[in-house]
Amino acid sequence: MGPSTMGQTPFFFRVLIWIHLIPAGMFDLKVLQSPPSLVVTQGQLTKLGCFFSTESNRKGAVTWYKAPLDGNMTSLQAVPLRNRFSLAHPKTFLSEGDASLVISNITWEDAGIYFCNVCMWEKPEERGPGTSLVVYAHPSHPEIYLKVSATSQEDTVLTCRTSGYYPPDIAITWHSNDIDFPDPRPLEIWKSDHGNFHAARYLVLPSWFKTSLLTVSCIVRHISFPAPLYANYSHDPSQSGVSGYRLVEYLNVLKIALILGLTISILLTVQKRCKNK
Repeated sequence: MGPSTMGQTPFFFRVLIWIHLIPAGMFDLKVLQSPPSLVVTQGQLTKLGCFFSTESNRKGAVTWYKAPLDGNMTSLQAVPLRNRFSLAHPKTFLSEGDASLVISNITWEDAGIYFCNVCMWEKPEERGPGTSLVVYAHPSHPEIYLKVSATSQEDTVLTCRTSGYYPPDIAITWHSNDIDFPDPRPLEIWKSDHGNFHAARYLVLPSWFKTSLLTVSCIVRHISFPAPLYANYSHDPSQSGVSGYRLVEYLNVLKIALILGLTISILLTVQKRCKNK
């Protein structure tokens, strides 16, 4: 190509020709990760993006590492690409410059900061800036249980319980338009053998509730849900049938009657044997 022809070549094409003539070794390896942070729910499938500059006929490899969410790099561990973890393009990631990681059936144990390391032939290894993966597990719909007192001296207690959620921070409150609550008992949170959490909150009911109309709501708030979860308990003494506390009272009377009957039967048997002798 003569000077006059080069001068007539559009600038855009001249830039492409210039890039094409640059020796391969002059390209710098750059690794980008997207998005910088991601929030998912337990059981979902997600993809952590990893993109890097590539050249044709290049040999290389990619390795994913995981660190805790607190950023402690001394706990950095390699992510094995098997089972639930795989590359989005396992056969073409080098040619496409896409080493994105796919995680299926996510658990809360998968939470952490993921780093994409790319190594190209005759290039120093390059690490991406990292992607923070936060995993939530939804709490179960709250359930309310009534503990009925066997005697008038014992407290009658409502229990609101939810389970199977993560992370552990949760709020459980009581609400009613019918009564003013005393200070509720402290929130109880415990970890299950599976690594998720359970929580319960108790409410002592006033002694007059057995003879009055009462509606109480339990409200559960957790970061995994944009809106709170509700459960309601209602007591209407005018309804027909045996209520929970009445049933307990009847069972207690029946128990006493059975014990008394058994005692009388034993005494009569002993008395009969004595007469026979």
